[in-house]
Amino acid sequence: MLSAGELLVLAGLVLALYGALRPLRRWLEARIARLLRAGSARRTRRVVILRRRGDGKFGREDGHDG
Repeated sequence: MLSAGELLVLAGLVLALYGALRPLRRWLEARIARLLRAGSARRTRRVVILRRRGDGKFGREDGHDG
C-alpha cells in the first residue's frame, strides 16, 4: 500500500508530466488535423478535356462525358 508521502509524490509527478507534455499534445493534434485536411485535397478530381469547336467555343470531347 502507498503511504501519504508516496501518493503525493506520485500525484506531483503526474501533474508535472501532464504540464510538460501539453505543448506536445497540442502540436500533435494540429499536425493530425492538418494531415486530415490535406488528405481530402489529395483526392483525385475529375478531369474534363475541352476541345475547341469549329465555331470557336469550347465543348467536351467525345467519350469524356462521364
